[in-house]
Amino acid sequence: MNAFFRCFSAGLQRWKPVLYILLPVSLFLVELFGFFFLAYEPDTDASAQLWPLAFAGVWALLLSALLWLLPRTAARIGYGVLYFLTVIYAGFQTGYYLLFGQMMWLSDFRYASEGADYASVLLSYPAGWWLGLLGLIVFGVLLLWKFPRWQRSGQGTVAAALVAALSLAGTVALPELVFYCDYQALQDGSEADRLAAGDYGRMQSAEAAYKNLFNAHRLYQVCGLNQMLCKDLYTHVIYPMTPGYLVAQKEAKGQIGQYLTGHEPNDMTGLLAGKDVILVLMESMDDWMIGEHTPTISRLMAEGINFTQFYTPGYGGIRTFNTEFCINTGSFLSSQGGYAFDYVTNHFDQSLASQLTDLGYSSKVFHYNDPAFYSRGEFSPAMGYEEYVYFRDYVSEEDWNQQQYDDTLLFENDALCSEFFRKGQNFNFIITRSAHLSYKYNEVLSWWGLKKYPQYRYETDREETNCALLKARLVDDMFTRLLQELEEQGRLENTVIIGVTDHYTYGYRHDDGTTDTEILMALSGVEQELLLERTPCFIWASDLQPMEVNKTLNTSDLLPTLLNLLGVESRYRYIGHDAFDPGYDGFVPFPNGSWIGGNLGYDATENLLFTLDGTEPTPDSGFVSEMHRRVQEFVENNNLILKTDYYRK
Repeated sequence: MNAFFRCFSAGLQRWKPVLYILLPVSLFLVELFGFFFLAYEPDTDASAQLWPLAFAGVWALLLSALLWLLPRTAARIGYGVLYFLTVIYAGFQTGYYLLFGQMMWLSDFRYASEGADYASVLLSYPAGWWLGLLGLIVFGVLLLWKFPRWQRSGQGTVAAALVAALSLAGTVALPELVFYCDYQALQDGSEADRLAAGDYGRMQSAEAAYKNLFNAHRLYQVCGLNQMLCKDLYTHVIYPMTPGYLVAQKEAKGQIGQYLTGHEPNDMTGLLAGKDVILVLMESMDDWMIGEHTPTISRLMAEGINFTQFYTPGYGGIRTFNTEFCINTGSFLSSQGGYAFDYVTNHFDQSLASQLTDLGYSSKVFHYNDPAFYSRGEFSPAMGYEEYVYFRDYVSEEDWNQQQYDDTLLFENDALCSEFFRKGQNFNFIITRSAHLSYKYNEVLSWWGLKKYPQYRYETDREETNCALLKARLVDDMFTRLLQELEEQGRLENTVIIGVTDHYTYGYRHDDGTTDTEILMALSGVEQELLLERTPCFIWASDLQPMEVNKTLNTSDLLPTLLNLLGVESRYRYIGHDAFDPGYDGFVPFPNGSWIGGNLGYDATENLLFTLDGTEPTPDSGFVSEMHRRVQEFVENNNLILKTDYYRK
């Protein structure tokens, strides 16, 4: 090993000019690492996906030129900080994308510590990711160790300044070139492609992605990691501190007011008025997991209102809290980023808890996780709940060590059960955790569940499927106990239960470390990846007539629907719609410009129109253009609702 380092050192000293070149090369390699995991698709047109590398080259020259302008010691320190921060940034972005299929804004990094409990999923990442990350670290350490020596000269300073100036101009000019090429590619494409994408300027275009920052990964596809980082910093940190931001806020509120529509009573209005309400967020309970392994949930769906085309699109950087936030407040997290806790001082008088509290309900949240997780201890009161009930505060050390993995702990513990069935009219929000990733036998919750149901180790020939079905059974056990306790307490006939999933089973992994999309699509019985976002949602009460609602709905539609069924006359207007509104045709807007409406869907990442029943799409151009407009307006106004604190009185 010592001989290797001596040889390496001697080689570097002999080729000192190469050291200067290695500065931009090393910075470019970081972007190249990101490119292979974030953009590279071998079966697609290379010219359309190489823009991040063009920006990478420009930024590598710009940053290196700025370092060349500094004294050697300052440049060495600056390089070390700059290089390893970008490696960390690239590592987080690629790792997150491998797991969730989307990228993060800087504000989302604040949630990184809250994923520590599920760090075991990193073991399933592809070897190429680990080797690439390790290679970048080693390369940076060696270059920092043998950092080039230089003496300041007028000629060298002028040359470095010229490179910096030209590179900076490139960061300004390159986006315009991308916009032009993107527009030309659309014009040169087939008529079907143009129809699918809609008019130039719609939100899936490169220009719209770059200027509106509606989706982090789409922005990366336009300009690469470094330029994306700068856009993120300016838009979300610097610009909000300028005077122009306040003017824009005032104009945005007027725009939202014109966009939102009111609600008219219908045949379902007040059908469940006066009942206690139990809302259950079923963590990771995908549609394919519902069936023979979940007899109680299947029964509730069959006896109540079953929403067969309910979708939970992901906005913001955190899927679970995005759905949790939306079913409580009526709107999604912002697709433009922003730490959710930044909005804890917003006014949420329009929320479900606030509306029911005004009617005399006692509203509480119940979950096993620490109140600091997703800042729920702060956010729950902000959204109108009187308390976030943390299981650990009610359970002895011995019981906690033995029972913490079971959602039925809520009813097995006398103190928690008494809190749940407190006197008066109640609204209880339960957040389950049993079905959460990862789906491996040695994962702690799977291991615990297999002691209870050992037969699930042999249910199928796939470990991931067995663990997922096992965890679904554990969630079903919670519903079974809930019904038993309601009946024993004499509250069953006066209670409505709502079950809704936060997201599909994205943590389902294949043996090679990649997300096994094809298997998930087969399990869900869909032919398009976008349709994986369909998840279970039902409303049950003992006196409800069984009903299937086949209208296409999204997460934001649930709150207006519940308010209508409970007969709550809210003075607020919502971005979602009551599912039983005869004037609402139903649609699903995705933050990247994709949408589902009726029997037709559009995947913006593939510029693909498809039908939900698998037939050949024969779309009307007017309908497609209208759907493009609708999703663009929805995403824009949804983002503004949080940003402007629209519901502040």
